[in-house]
Amino acid sequence: MPAVEIRAVELYEPPERPTARTAAAASVAITAEHPLLAASIASALRANGVEVQVTDALAAPSGASVTAEELVVTVALGDGDPGEVHWRVLEHARAFRTAGGRSLILLQDTGGNFTGGPSRGWLGGLAGLARTAALEWPETSVRCIDVAVDADDLAGTARRLLTAIASAHPVVGVDRSGRVRAVRAGEPLVQPSQRSRPARSSPQPGVWLVSGGARGVTAACTEALARWTPARFALLGRSRATDWPSDIASTDDIRELRRRLAGRASAAGERPVPSDIDRDARQALAGQEIRDALGKLEAAGVSARYYPCDIRDREQVHGAIARIRDELGQVTALVHGAGVLDDSLLVDKTRAQLDRVFDTKVGGLQNLLAALDDAPLSHLALFSSAAAFHGNVGQGDYAMANEILNRVAQSLQRRWSGSVVKSFNWGPWDSGMVDPTLARYFEERGISLIPVREGAALFAEQMLRGDRDGVELLVGAPWAR
Repeated sequence: MPAVEIRAVELYEPPERPTARTAAAASVAITAEHPLLAASIASALRANGVEVQVTDALAAPSGASVTAEELVVTVALGDGDPGEVHWRVLEHARAFRTAGGRSLILLQDTGGNFTGGPSRGWLGGLAGLARTAALEWPETSVRCIDVAVDADDLAGTARRLLTAIASAHPVVGVDRSGRVRAVRAGEPLVQPSQRSRPARSSPQPGVWLVSGGARGVTAACTEALARWTPARFALLGRSRATDWPSDIASTDDIRELRRRLAGRASAAGERPVPSDIDRDARQALAGQEIRDALGKLEAAGVSARYYPCDIRDREQVHGAIARIRDELGQVTALVHGAGVLDDSLLVDKTRAQLDRVFDTKVGGLQNLLAALDDAPLSHLALFSSAAAFHGNVGQGDYAMANEILNRVAQSLQRRWSGSVVKSFNWGPWDSGMVDPTLARYFEERGISLIPVREGAALFAEQMLRGDRDGVELLVGAPWAR
């Protein structure tokens, strides 16, 4: 079987650097969340003969009166909760498209080079939205521009922004020096397994904290780590380690387990309640999966414990990490593998859906880092998704949340110069959330699934022996557009 392809996402300078605006839009609207910069952008555009309006009511019902051809969204240039900011951007984008707008430019400030900025990446998910919108709204031009805002030179910032706008790239950055760079996937990396296997004693023993680590592909990746490092492992998950029903034969098929549970209830003279049967089946399977994961880690020769914890709840996270410190020692490494999906098209996406996705991926990471005192760790691994790099129909919120993980990883790597920090933009796995229907969907698009054993080994190799400069990794077959 061929090795799973892995590439580092990299910046590069486009071959041409236009100095004047070349877009065809004759009228532009700018959202007013960053009023001083909006005024500077408007002034620079008017100097180029463009009709400009600054608006703060686009996403309101009156937004339909905005008749500009192009919209520049400044929401993410300020402060705020990641979920609220990204939802507001989506609201603006939908309202403008409904009003007949044909070109959207989404601004964020992650340093102009996608590696930092004032929000340290937490407001940096707009490339994921732009890429998904490009798939769902092919009649609309949607771009993300990372502009480094200089509060002492807003006029200069606006001029630099126009240079980036004039480029043809859907995702592009411009830093304070005026340097314009786009992003791309680099050449396939030589995997560590093609050189040599990491030594069992490397890295030094410590405590690895793993969110979502007792189930699915995260559990497989944790097991691969355990085979190569003598660390202790603390696994976090929302599920309880529920005991298996003593009078029910073991199975990993939820439909069969539901049938057996319903049969038991009927035999006892009870009327099976489908919702109760489904709940009991899911709890039993989750408990079995947790015990299996712990058993595999123990078989690998490491110490491992499971801590029920909803990482969306800051108090629960702080309490769990306090217990881990008491029972296992200081946490030295973190793997954030938890995540959920709630798919629907951008035009139908609800705030509740976006919050559900963001609360686990983004809010969960915020809670974990805060409970760890934002102190440098020896290793940090974030489970992002190829949907962030390519976009994916129905997954605009998921693409944004995972793109935030990418931007936060880049920011932390700059802050923690001695640490191994990596964000894995995983393609679809041959397991987990990819059911037979999704598997057929990917097959039709020519996207091969990542075998669990091979993907887990790749993860461990990259964390223990990978190039420290390869922070943002795209894993799996290229996605067809």
